[in-house]
Amino acid sequence: MFSTFKCQIFLTLICIALCYEPTKEDLKCFNDYETEMKCSLSSERLQNCSGHKLNITHPVSNTFEKYTCIFERNHYSDNCECNITVEGFVATEIFNTTLLEGSNVLLYKTFMTSDFIKPKSPVLSVQKIENGNFNVTWDDQYEKNGIFFEALRINLTYGIKGGHKNISKTVPNTVRSYEIVAKNLLPNTNYILTATMSTDYNDHSIPSDQSATVEFTTCKSI
Repeated sequence: MFSTFKCQIFLTLICIALCYEPTKEDLKCFNDYETEMKCSLSSERLQNCSGHKLNITHPVSNTFEKYTCIFERNHYSDNCECNITVEGFVATEIFNTTLLEGSNVLLYKTFMTSDFIKPKSPVLSVQKIENGNFNVTWDDQYEKNGIFFEALRINLTYGIKGGHKNISKTVPNTVRSYEIVAKNLLPNTNYILTATMSTDYNDHSIPSDQSATVEFTTCKSI
């Protein structure tokens, strides 16, 4: 009797250490408000991604579109990730997800499109202009019309390469460019510039991944 009790305790401790029971906070999904929805499963107790999948449904007209998203290990982190391609997004659409391990249902989670929009990363360009300033332009990678385009905002960050102090500026996406004034910079110095995008649709709560870094150099005398 006592041995059986000790065995039960031992098995319970093993399960606590090894058994994975995810929470809704462990499952995160984002959409680019164009065609891609990407989800990730993250937990220190998640041993592997094998067998984990996400069944996704959402209403379209009078039918339900159904997708299966198979998780695979991210090569750059311990997260399990998957993605699906859809024909398009509507801000008020609801996506119902069911997380499974094999045939075992682990959890259900519902997302509204507007709440989990993560815009695409902008592509930056910097050009020195006649007055000596630097003109920053960007490609937001979206069609240049419609309400969503107008709801985007770009968050620019620049500073001395290798330095620790940066300057941040946020401007509406529709302005299409931003001018960095050279006299506010140090002469003969290398600067780096990065940016993220965000949207009014979810109060700018989810910034895009950071853009690739762009470098520019000031003149010897400003």
